[in-house]
Amino acid sequence: METRVLTRPQKVHIFSKQKHVKIRVRLPFLFVVVFALLVGIFAVWERMHYLQVGTGIERLKQENGRLAQLNRNLLLEYNTSISLDKVEEEAGGKLGMQHPEKGQIVYAK
Repeated sequence: METRVLTRPQKVHIFSKQKHVKIRVRLPFLFVVVFALLVGIFAVWERMHYLQVGTGIERLKQENGRLAQLNRNLLLEYNTSISLDKVEEEAGGKLGMQHPEKGQIVYAK
């Protein structure tokens, strides 16, 4: 670059063509930098969103497995609790019920 020594006052044009050229060169570069920055931010946000969704899916799978086991346990408890022997034992022991005698049953026609 060439260095000039100014010996007398010179007019400086604010809107000279050379300044416009510098601005025109900087403006597309600025747009490219801002666009690349936005794309980078979006990519990071998208990755974080995928990780959160994946973590949520794993948590829900674990919860589903736990609930399926609980369902199996409750179904087993239900099936074992309705045996007729247990029902008869409960009715006779706790509720004081007994089998009807011969004259107590009346059939309606």
